[in-house]
Amino acid sequence: MSKVLGPKSYFDFTAPTIIGADIRTWFRFLWRYGGDIDWRFWPRIFVLTFPILFYTPIVWWERFRFGRKIRETKVKAPIFIIGHQRSGTTYLNYLMCRDEQFGYLTVKESFMPWIYLTAKRHLEWMLGRAIPEKRPMDNLKLGLDLPTEPEYALGNMTVSTMLAGYMIPKRLYSVFRKTVLFDDACDKEEWKHALRYFMQKLTLKNDGKQLIIKAPENLGRVKEILEIFPDAKFIHIHRDPYRVYFSTERLYGITLPLVAMQYCSEDVVKDFIMRSYREMFDRYFEAKRLIPKGNLTEVRYDDLIGCELSELERVYNELSLEGFEAAKPFIKQEVKTYENYQTNTYNYPPERMAEIYSAWESVFDELGYAEN
Repeated sequence: MSKVLGPKSYFDFTAPTIIGADIRTWFRFLWRYGGDIDWRFWPRIFVLTFPILFYTPIVWWERFRFGRKIRETKVKAPIFIIGHQRSGTTYLNYLMCRDEQFGYLTVKESFMPWIYLTAKRHLEWMLGRAIPEKRPMDNLKLGLDLPTEPEYALGNMTVSTMLAGYMIPKRLYSVFRKTVLFDDACDKEEWKHALRYFMQKLTLKNDGKQLIIKAPENLGRVKEILEIFPDAKFIHIHRDPYRVYFSTERLYGITLPLVAMQYCSEDVVKDFIMRSYREMFDRYFEAKRLIPKGNLTEVRYDDLIGCELSELERVYNELSLEGFEAAKPFIKQEVKTYENYQTNTYNYPPERMAEIYSAWESVFDELGYAEN
């Protein structure tokens, strides 16, 4: 019998994913997906509405105060770290963000993307006690000022992100098709508009620094990113597909119950991983040809681990990034903090491996992973 995934408590706010939405995004989410929310979670919806309404004047004030500066801010050749979930994107992001020449999104900014220029101290007070010291899925360190990915931040700015799929897991695949592969042209344009504003605001906050943005979902959005930032640079990190599958399955088993507003069968998640992985890579393999020469480098996870400095030096050289020698001591210090880190272990059932290989054979071949 398939396991049912869902929150243990209807009032659990451990992961307040959409508490930072502006009122327009919040009510558009309810209009589009409200019918899918389990009735037992409606009290939670009611409770979430109050802080969103409370923060609305601050949202309006920040737009008024900084709107023109944000729109006039130029984004300098952003660097996008892309790769499927559980491929090492977070570790690579932590390493590269130790280079002080780069700007990045922090955890506290990701929760409240509309007001972080105005309410910095308030965010530190409000979120400081709620953030665990380690990520629940892999025990990597977590903190308010550490780098994080923007999907949840963008999900507080537009309904056209995967955040809706994570909150309404029975619709994971349909949301993926709409907001990652962009089957819907309106969702595509809305996401692009939100990303442009998000990047301009983050650049302003980081005093014009070149940004590093890590987002697994962007593996399927390379074409759309280039339409906004034609000079964007990309670092694609990939890992043994078998490992990625079982680790992603565990990821959703841990994180979906924290954010979901309905219960769903574990089979729904397994089917989503099998389908979305191949389709996202198909889109990436097609779009990577559009990336200008010298703006893409690829990293094999197993080559990075244990050889971080040499691999990153290669990345800097291939992307024509300066400053590696200056950043090297800080990156080395970051690597040292993981000396005793242990990754999760998994059992690979032969019948499941055969199913994975059959579904992802083209990806195995393209990335150079022999069948095991």
